[in-house]
Amino acid sequence: MTVSNTTQNTEAIKFFLPGPTYVLEAVRQAMTKPMVGHRSAGFKEFYVNLSKRLPHLLRTSGDVMVATGSSTLIMESAVVSCVAQDVLNLTCGAFSERWHSISKSVGKSADKVATPWGEAVDPEVVRAALRRKKYDAVTMVHNETSTGVMSPIADIAKVIREESDAVIIVDAVSSLGGAPVETDAWGIDIVLAGTQKAIAVPPGLTVFTLSDRAAARAEKVPHRGFYTDLLRYRDKHREGGFITTPGIPLLYALDAELDVILAEGMEARWARHERLYRRTAEWAASRGCAYASAENARSITVSCLRPAEGVDPQAIVKGLGKRGWTIGGGYGDWKPTTFRIGHMGEVKESDLEALLAVTDEVLQEVTAGAAVR
Repeated sequence: MTVSNTTQNTEAIKFFLPGPTYVLEAVRQAMTKPMVGHRSAGFKEFYVNLSKRLPHLLRTSGDVMVATGSSTLIMESAVVSCVAQDVLNLTCGAFSERWHSISKSVGKSADKVATPWGEAVDPEVVRAALRRKKYDAVTMVHNETSTGVMSPIADIAKVIREESDAVIIVDAVSSLGGAPVETDAWGIDIVLAGTQKAIAVPPGLTVFTLSDRAAARAEKVPHRGFYTDLLRYRDKHREGGFITTPGIPLLYALDAELDVILAEGMEARWARHERLYRRTAEWAASRGCAYASAENARSITVSCLRPAEGVDPQAIVKGLGKRGWTIGGGYGDWKPTTFRIGHMGEVKESDLEALLAVTDEVLQEVTAGAAVR
């Protein structure tokens, strides 16, 4: 099913969660296609053709696999498959902390370089950690959805390459499809991302890479599990299939959305997301809303904001909800103090302008209520 740019440009979006994001009507309709056998020749042909297009999204000449499951499945699979013992987890928010929890839960010797929430990971701090100890792998999050922080993954990967032979594993869940992610150019071994954020497909699929270097490392790990064995995923992928029954309707949706993404072009898509971020930043500054993330670390796909003194961020979220608009509340430790606008996926500039106009109305209402109290 082909999704035209006309369809993309005419749907008014009122849904601005930092994930899952709005899904175009034609992409949703793609999921209603008749069911087929996942081992049939017809499905294999479909999947092979889909697979040929995915490397454009991840900017790689290597294999791009698809798993039915959330990104956490492939996060765990990457640690189980590629880490013999020692792993370094770079953290700067709730989802990068998840890497550390996963690493410990599967019995690995996990160290953590913790960056304060709101700040990007410093490559030179990573360099110092790698000089103290040898690691099988280093994990990180490109775009920390909980805090609206984007770390300089290209610079961090360069440092890792200079200082070690560790496998580089990157969660690009809320950046892939919205911000530059250059798998090959940056020398990243495993990039993974759920499709429900900037890729704008319903939740339930994760796309990921596995470099030859990471695969060679995995071959030396004796117990990789079954559902968590990335080599098994790769081998079945190369045969044109899956290790288990996949989410066929979701694959149809991904195929349809790829029509939209590739028609727009990756560079144009990145530029649109950059414009959405800059407009949000301009609006926030004029309304007394401060970014919770440092200026040099701001995400271009999700803005994490603190409202002016005395304004309850949850009141903003609820006020918009009453008017039929959806944004995200704060996450984790920042839940009481922030709100988040997910300007990613198929959001257009006209959609964002409409949201900001309604948010102005809500702010006036909330501010007036606070003054009365």
